[in-house]
Amino acid sequence: MPTPTPPPRPPSRVRRVLALALVFACSVTLTACADPEPSADAAPNGLLALVAGPGGTSLTGWGTSRDGVPIELPDGDTVWISAGRRDVLAATTAAGKTATSDPVHLDEPLEWRPVNAKGPTGETPDGPGYFATWDPEGGRFATLAGDLLAGDAVRMVLIDPSVGSAFEIAVDRPVVAAPPAWIDDDRVAVVTGDTAAPTAAIIDTTTGELEDGPSGARLLATSVNGRRIATMAGQGSPIVIRDTAGWLAGDGSSIASIAPPGGSTAIAFALDATGQRLAVAWATDDGAISLAVHDGREDWRRVAQPEIESARGAVVAWLR
Repeated sequence: MPTPTPPPRPPSRVRRVLALALVFACSVTLTACADPEPSADAAPNGLLALVAGPGGTSLTGWGTSRDGVPIELPDGDTVWISAGRRDVLAATTAAGKTATSDPVHLDEPLEWRPVNAKGPTGETPDGPGYFATWDPEGGRFATLAGDLLAGDAVRMVLIDPSVGSAFEIAVDRPVVAAPPAWIDDDRVAVVTGDTAAPTAAIIDTTTGELEDGPSGARLLATSVNGRRIATMAGQGSPIVIRDTAGWLAGDGSSIASIAPPGGSTAIAFALDATGQRLAVAWATDDGAISLAVHDGREDWRRVAQPEIESARGAVVAWLR
């Protein structure tokens, strides 16, 4: 794949935020066994891919056809996307703002509204906020707010956009720039420590209390019901799919391990609602980005390779 012509360079801080949200790859990757060819000519029904290309970011959705459909994005350069109930989306922009959409219908235009949430005393939480990720019920989302570049003094902010409410919880430990993962209706896993030695904090959203979670995962993603979790230890490492309960218990069990294609690393991945399918954005060491869908009903083989334009980063998600 030819190297895309880079877009005009944005201000340095925005450039670094884009790198945080859209590109987790680093210059060192590990070579692993190549994945076999797709086992079925399957349509990635429900997949969303937010792609950073030469002209900015774009969003594509897939239905029952193997052809992707462009989806409108809110104003501002969107760097993260998440789907809630009835296929309502939450988008996070490079400026650390959030917006929510009407329900997605791939054959209709999409309307967006900025989120302006207030805390219990009427104050707006200090930003910027990143990685807005819907809870299992799909009615509120969690963001990480503060200076993710430094990783200190980061707060998790719970936002209910339907009523415009916000509730802040201080993480009180170094935080790695990675999306939070809901493990059940009331608990969120956040990657902490540092990229060389990542740990996890489990945050109880009902009490604000934190406890230590399993260590060793640089990226986390859970199914909507929270029963399965996908983890990656570091750049070039396999994506390991586990039962969330086993992961929390540290029992070392796994359901599957998906090795990256040779010379590649995963930069983003997402489990679907029940944890039966895994979407991955792969990056080669020369910067080429590709997508793949793996299906647990096919022994976690790669069953689809959705096509995207030339990209320098990508985020994947699933409609519900």
